[in-house]
Amino acid sequence: MPSLTTAQTADLIELSRDIHGHPELAYQERHAVDAVAAVLKRHGHRVERPIGELDTAFRARVGPKDGPAVAVLAEYDALPDVGHGCGHNLIAISNVGAYLVAAASAARLEVGVELIGTPAEENGGGKIDLIRKGVFDHVLAALSSHPSGQGGWMVSGTGLGVVGKRVTFTGVASHAGSAPEKGRNALNAVIRFFVGIDGWRQHLDSDARVHGYINDGGKAMNVVPSRAEAIFGLRAKERETLDGMVERFGEIAKGAALLTGTKVEIAEYLPYYAPVKANLVLGDVIADELEHQGVAPARGGLVTASTDLGNVSTKVPTDWVRFPVSEKPVPGHSIEMRDACITDLAHRNALITAEVLGAAAVRVATDKSLRERIKR
Repeated sequence: MPSLTTAQTADLIELSRDIHGHPELAYQERHAVDAVAAVLKRHGHRVERPIGELDTAFRARVGPKDGPAVAVLAEYDALPDVGHGCGHNLIAISNVGAYLVAAASAARLEVGVELIGTPAEENGGGKIDLIRKGVFDHVLAALSSHPSGQGGWMVSGTGLGVVGKRVTFTGVASHAGSAPEKGRNALNAVIRFFVGIDGWRQHLDSDARVHGYINDGGKAMNVVPSRAEAIFGLRAKERETLDGMVERFGEIAKGAALLTGTKVEIAEYLPYYAPVKANLVLGDVIADELEHQGVAPARGGLVTASTDLGNVSTKVPTDWVRFPVSEKPVPGHSIEMRDACITDLAHRNALITAEVLGAAAVRVATDKSLRERIKR
């Protein structure tokens, strides 16, 4: 099986540093996409962009020009404040690298291998947008990766489903000093809503989550706030549980509005991210390739985070590798994780992952009986 060349390895590490040093939020990842495209073009590949009506989505392909394909999925968006505290610079290079590995075997591929650049994983659900636009209609298997701050390797991990809600309370403005009795305080409603959520949280399943922040609490200290707003995420392992949480969440919001004489409106902030439904036959291939690299991964653990890769997994057979970036555990979405995702250890493991995913993609794309078993 071909491996990454010295030049490709150097370019991938430089690409990681470049993306890491230029963090961009959802749907705005123009620098990252330009940087990825430049690496691909340098190594002889044509980049199709945009795709799926998303400016920062792209595709490259090797093997048969048309028809079914195995897809490796790159991410590259960052978080507010902590930048690449989720390590999407590493997801980018591990999947770009996997594509380059597979491209070395282009002549013997029975189906295509595609690199699909998927924006806005952290906020918005770029993969969901691409599914809706038909970008995955011809994909017969999807592979991806994610860095882990918990110090271990994993294949076939699952995760929590998540939805995001925007909760807006509307009251009545008045002078907070001379006529407070004429106002209806929307910020009070948000505060009572948070208190209600805290009381509810202790009764949730141990792997369920609800968390949020106030993004509008008023405009002036001497005006009773007539509008206040909070953004919340709700997570659960099963869709049925999550649906029940959403219903209860709405009841608590209505209760806060009744307590304060305000009105409440709940709108979608983040579409439903499904839990990853791992394809175990595909996972066997990835695990076998990891073992060839001297890595014995855990199988099928629960990741108490969420990703729109789950939505891909409900449409096509999907599996992923989680790889460590730190010798000791560090929390995700943190400064510590951000710093860990640019270390030599992180790059070494991302490049191992690239070799593994590239080899797995080639095995699937050259073995019809394996493709049939994955499909079944």
